[in-house]
Amino acid sequence: MSIEYDVLIVGAGPAGSAAAIKCAEAGLSTLFIDRAALGRHKPCAGILTNVATYVLDELGLRLPSSLLSEPGELGIFYVPPSGRVNGGELKNYHVFNLERDLFDRWLVEKAVEAGAHLQTETTLVALNQGDCVEAALETADGIRKVKVGYLIGADGALSTVRRYLESRHQPLLTVIQEYWEAEGEFGDYFYTILNTKITPTYGYLLKKRGSLIVGTGSIKPKQAIESLGSLKDWLSKEFSFRPLVLKKREVGFLPYGDCYLGCGRILLIGDAAGLCNRFSGEGIRFALESGIAAAESVKKAEHSDAAALEFYKQQMQPLLDFVKETTHLHSRDDVWREEFVLAELKRYNLW
Repeated sequence: MSIEYDVLIVGAGPAGSAAAIKCAEAGLSTLFIDRAALGRHKPCAGILTNVATYVLDELGLRLPSSLLSEPGELGIFYVPPSGRVNGGELKNYHVFNLERDLFDRWLVEKAVEAGAHLQTETTLVALNQGDCVEAALETADGIRKVKVGYLIGADGALSTVRRYLESRHQPLLTVIQEYWEAEGEFGDYFYTILNTKITPTYGYLLKKRGSLIVGTGSIKPKQAIESLGSLKDWLSKEFSFRPLVLKKREVGFLPYGDCYLGCGRILLIGDAAGLCNRFSGEGIRFALESGIAAAESVKKAEHSDAAALEFYKQQMQPLLDFVKETTHLHSRDDVWREEFVLAELKRYNLW
């Protein structure tokens, strides 16, 4: 069986879409699959940083206002262990408040426009690699086997591709968030609550199109549930939070273990590679950056004796170093968290 595609990309989130856009634009024949139908929902706070918009520029894209929620932009408000009175906003800094499902679909459509061949409701069920990569894909019509030059795994924190490559389980942060119709003293901010008495990681709160999203995470799922209850109790005291109607509750997962970029002709990107800010939970920027880097590395390898994975590792090293720096922050006590918030507020208030 001859090679059918230069690249197979597994997963149609931001990482996979970024890789698909760059691969297709580089003239690489690209098969782009996802196990869900187009428009699938991803549990996520849906925050895009300013830096991430510069990464979109690398894809030749500008964020349309139609992808933003209400409010479209949010400030950042840090709340230290001592409470709201000693917290504050980061002046002259904002993030974009996305409708995440619309954002993901937009990127997929851009990948298709660039020339990637999209196949949804398609699941990777077997994988082997040697001089090329052989993959078995399950669809409603049965099993299809394809042979490709490279495979890029973009299938999230619970990555099937990563499990084929290594037997170790990737530690995960369980994140629980609820959508509430509620009352309270909340502005147009993404509130970051740093208090180990509430959660060992962080809590967050934001407005999104008529709802108030309250969320927190923990390595232990049961602890995440308990932390969410503690957070809501604390919000009622600090922000006069009064929950009225629970609209939705959802669970998501963030990578929390070592980063792993792949093996041989298989490259991992985004959450599948463990690329996530361990402190803030930010992942979209890392997804976009790694998708671009993986695609560029595959293209470079076409004209070099060096392996694509080596190019990819070199390009990703600064981001890997940054992720490693954020890993230890959750182990910090409340004294450190108090000092951190104070230092950040002073730093941003200088401008």
